Amino acid sequence: MKASHPPILATKLLGQLVSGPHGDALAGDLIEQYRQGRSAVWFWRQALLAIVVSFTKDRTLGGPAVLGSLLVLLLMIVSVGRHPSSLGSGSGLFIMDLALLSGYGAFSIWVWRQRRPEEREALAAGAQTGVILGAVLIASHAIEWFAPVETRAAQLVRGAGSVLIMLGLLGAAGSAAWQRTRSTMLAVIAGLWCGSLAVVILLSFALTLNLAFEAHAASWLHEPFVASGMGDAGAFVVRNSLEAASEILVRIPIAALVLAFSGCVSNAWMMKRPRRLAVLAAWFTPFFFVAGAAALWYADSLDRAARPPFVMAGVLTAGIALCGAHPIWSSLSGRRGDRPRRS
Repeated sequence: MKASHPPILATKLLGQLVSGPHGDALAGDLIEQYRQGRSAVWFWRQALLAIVVSFTKDRTLGGPAVLGSLLVLLLMIVSVGRHPSSLGSGSGLFIMDLALLSGYGAFSIWVWRQRRPEEREALAAGAQTGVILGAVLIASHAIEWFAPVETRAAQLVRGAGSVLIMLGLLGAAGSAAWQRTRSTMLAVIAGLWCGSLAVVILLSFALTLNLAFEAHAASWLHEPFVASGMGDAGAFVVRNSLEAASEILVRIPIAALVLAFSGCVSNAWMMKRPRRLAVLAAWFTPFFFVAGAAALWYADSLDRAARPPFVMAGVLTAGIALCGAHPIWSSLSGRRGDRPRRS
């Protein structure tokens, strides 16, 4: 039997990345087998396999989000490294994006480390809606990328449709988390996690496309590139990506906080009301949505300067309808949580 200790780094990684009672038991079992004659290579292989399995079984998707944040960071660094002139007169935009992504990574690590059942239930709700939202954003971006020749109506449906779906999913994340935990704070965190996960998914996809198909991206952005006065089309693609990323990294979490809170409050309010009120809301909600969609459609027919009031009214009206969809469904389905209410 070996008297030496197993590989220190592998043991620490196992303890940190596969935490909880299951991780402790697994580490103890691997150490015992190592001391009975297993090799260091075997110990490393088993430890890494346990970490991968832990990632795949994590319903909150905290571990994969950590890797996703690192991937986006790497893609940005590689993109700027290939085209240093994309930084222009300063690196402020690049540094801001790196700082924001570091915050996303820190949030992902925090999510990954949570072990309380209520917190994990809320974060799992956010993860489920976040994956759906990420898929919707990827589909919208892919259609815009590979099918740029669209009719005006198709552009409106794709652009406004993805925004409205985002509003509905962010509200649903907060509503579903409140449904599971009866906690307003956890509902808002779930909405924030939904938005953060979707952003990481979208940026991973978009930046990979830009690197793999840079010539196509330059062709796609030819007109704004000519207007920019820059001399390197690749550098313009990278700078455009950095600017778009900074907007997404800031705006979606803000929207997530507001909409998740709205979905949470809507669900809490609806649960205290008679069922017939939910039936009435279910009847009127489609009319709100149609009114909002009609306002957006009408705005598209106006001059650009005259659009903002109708766009804001359309997004607000349709957003209210979509945010109320999950609370209404929850009330009509008759599902009532057994957990006590928390503030």
